[in-house]
Amino acid sequence: MSEEVLFGREPDEVEEPQVEQADSDKYLIFKSAGILFGVNADLVEEIVTEASITFVPMVPAYVRGVVNLRGVMVPIIDFRTLVNKACTEKSCTVVLRDDEALLGVLVDEVDQMVDIERKSVLPVPHQSASGIQELVSGMVSLADGSGVMMVLDCSVIFHQQHY
Repeated sequence: MSEEVLFGREPDEVEEPQVEQADSDKYLIFKSAGILFGVNADLVEEIVTEASITFVPMVPAYVRGVVNLRGVMVPIIDFRTLVNKACTEKSCTVVLRDDEALLGVLVDEVDQMVDIERKSVLPVPHQSASGIQELVSGMVSLADGSGVMMVLDCSVIFHQQHY
């Protein structure tokens, strides 16, 4: 008698283990103008701390210029300008990839990488600060108690729906 039969199962009755679907996403959190923003980690190409930005004439004020990233010209937008705040000297660039396009976002500082449960992301209240509400798709209180993270809607930035 086989072992499976001893335990009440024929060999063809053995169940496959079920793989649970992930109900959370990884986010890279950055700070800009004193606010925590999160961007889906799948969109983050890299973080650049030192970059020589080349000025480009006749572009909107939020476009700081372009950087040469290993032979690829990447436009750089100043996130503080997008949220109507004054520019600062201290910054780093989060390079995002959407489809095949690259875009650099100049932020004050990168904070941490976290897992966020999808069900914990809440809609943004309508009384949010001007300029920010159009750039975010939700908000969530961070589990470590460090504050509230605004979920950045990268499609708005990439497809210039805000401007």
